[in-house]
Amino acid sequence: MKRLLILLFLLTCARTVVAQQLRAVQGYVRFFSSAPIEDITAINEKASGAFDPNTTEVAFLIPIREFEFRKSLMQEHFNENFMESDRFPEATFVGKVSGYVSGQSVGQVQAEGELKIHGVTKSVRVPGTIRQEGNKLWMEAVFRVKLEDYGIEIPTLLFQNIAEEVEVTVKFEFNR
Repeated sequence: MKRLLILLFLLTCARTVVAQQLRAVQGYVRFFSSAPIEDITAINEKASGAFDPNTTEVAFLIPIREFEFRKSLMQEHFNENFMESDRFPEATFVGKVSGYVSGQSVGQVQAEGELKIHGVTKSVRVPGTIRQEGNKLWMEAVFRVKLEDYGIEIPTLLFQNIAEEVEVTVKFEFNR
């Protein structure tokens, strides 16, 4: 966590020193759970991120309570019973992007680093896309997360309502 905070601070506050460092002006995270009884989707548009194109270091911070569901009861259960967002208020990713080519309009990349959810940190590799146009850069990825890998338990009564693995979509827009 200390490393993430330092990186976010350096990348967002020290932009005047190194003009190439980017911060996300818009962060979007969506998760989708498909289970026999119902599908669940939640969207969070309050995520933040930082990217240094010179070192290809990247960091993302996702406030858990900002996920919005179509049913308020789902949102309450998500925060209180599954994610315990009072104890674990954020998910983070800190790592590096490989395959990034400055100036390339579209490129396939891979982010490799530490994903922390629900207080559990795991090393991950996530394939994605980077698009560049003028002073803007977009990072997008779709990947799967196994809930048990992060200590998120599904009560036996709800195993048909919630998938053991969820699809996560991330989209971040950066400005120079």
